[in-house]
Amino acid sequence: MLIEYSVENFRSISEKTTLSMLTSKERKKSHNLIKIEGNPNVRKLLKSSIIYGANASGKTNQVRALDLIKFIVVKSKLLNKGDKLPYFPFVLSADYEGKPTKFEVDFISHNTEYKYSFSYNAEEIVSEDLSYFKGKHEHCIFQRNRDTLEAFDDENELKGLFKHTGSNVLFLSKANNEYKPFGPAFEWFNVNLRYFEQIPKIHPRHTIEYMNKSKENKEKVLKILNYADFDISDVSGSKIKLNRSEIPEYIVDILEKEQNRPLKDGEFIKTELKSIHKRDDGQEIVNDFSKFESAGTNMFFKILGILLDSFEDHQRVLVIDEFDTSLHPDLIMYLLRIFHNEEYNKVNSQLIVTTHNTRILSSDFFRREQIWFTEKKKDTKNTDLYSLYDFEGRVDRSIEKAYFTGRYGGLPDIVDRGF
Repeated sequence: MLIEYSVENFRSISEKTTLSMLTSKERKKSHNLIKIEGNPNVRKLLKSSIIYGANASGKTNQVRALDLIKFIVVKSKLLNKGDKLPYFPFVLSADYEGKPTKFEVDFISHNTEYKYSFSYNAEEIVSEDLSYFKGKHEHCIFQRNRDTLEAFDDENELKGLFKHTGSNVLFLSKANNEYKPFGPAFEWFNVNLRYFEQIPKIHPRHTIEYMNKSKENKEKVLKILNYADFDISDVSGSKIKLNRSEIPEYIVDILEKEQNRPLKDGEFIKTELKSIHKRDDGQEIVNDFSKFESAGTNMFFKILGILLDSFEDHQRVLVIDEFDTSLHPDLIMYLLRIFHNEEYNKVNSQLIVTTHNTRILSSDFFRREQIWFTEKKKDTKNTDLYSLYDFEGRVDRSIEKAYFTGRYGGLPDIVDRGF
């Protein structure tokens, strides 16, 4: 589970921003909370957070940072000497030129709370720290300063492993297989954390794979589609292996460049998704799902599998940019209610989304500390992040109305001077 994370000197974010899943003392809307067992520091966490902001205010950068964190943790071990790290500093101020980007993440994995941070530039890892909590006491495992490591557990073993860690490689990434205590922390980034860049770019295979796992899964999908009033009586999805000759040559070239090797027959996978409707005379009509169904139905189907899969035996932290694309506000609220329903989300997965849909604000569904805003500061052009709880003390105010009147910021500053 995610407790909080901080971002500094990344794209539009210059000064440190922190998004927290910690709860306030308010007792309302308990369905939005997760009870934490066995952690004296954290008793409850939020199931979700939702981020609003004008276009170009930085809300996408705030969540995209999690995707980059995961990428560097999981993939930096594959870098060769001299390879560049994905470095995107704040460029609108000379004060940040050449300064490292810094990320900090506080999370729970295998019932243990971890704190992990690293900073880097295009050429090297500048700092890296990993610690965990024993009761209320924080215990540091290692601290790294460029090519120097200070180890507080298994010093000789860790320093021996660090000798084989490149200057552009995270130690957690390099040594997680060799040093078992790193396993739970690395697993959280590799398995639990999942980022999706806008629903239209999500492939329907996630839902196809989910519903093909079992008859029960298929029934869940159909049941929810029926409740959402899509008038779909059945859905079938399958994967088909294709030969090289069946794929356009330019696509083969792209795929082989990505894999850095020739691809064989059978490695090319095509998904087929069919929807079935019943005609007025009872006859079943089979259609190509993507072509026959509306854009909103396609979006709903894509995201449904992602949500339902996060309720399986593994806990997830789902991060979705532009969650509201092509979806009716009522469908968005339906998906949110599914996610927060304890009968579905028994493993206490978490959800972080960005959206422009203010209908959610008027629904009185979220607690105040779940609602976040991004705003680009006029003087420095950098992204500011703040929650409704920090900004607003009153609980009786219409949040949607106050947002549109500019009380919370996060709106585009449009100057209408005619055409």
